[in-house]
Amino acid sequence: MEIKPDVVVMSSKGQVVVPRDIGEAVNADAGTEFIVYGTNDSIIFKKIQMPSFSAKQLEKLVQENERLLKKAGYNDEKKVRELIAEAIQETRKK
Repeated sequence: MEIKPDVVVMSSKGQVVVPRDIGEAVNADAGTEFIVYGTNDSIIFKKIQMPSFSAKQLEKLVQENERLLKKAGYNDEKKVRELIAEAIQETRKK
């Protein structure tokens, strides 16, 4: 399905409305979340799609992450919380 480009206007609050046909084409409706990238004279919206896991797949992921944390020396909750805090600080620096 070809989607024709459309013109939108940014409001004084910095808001834009995604044209209905474009929203429908990417299966987005009210409440859909996007990551927004800005570069030079372009703005790109990327729809956030949460992966779906079965209970079995999720349990396998949890077990694998626990194994990797233990291997890295994060054997208790305090150390894991420190790791998370470090990751947050690094992300905020960027």
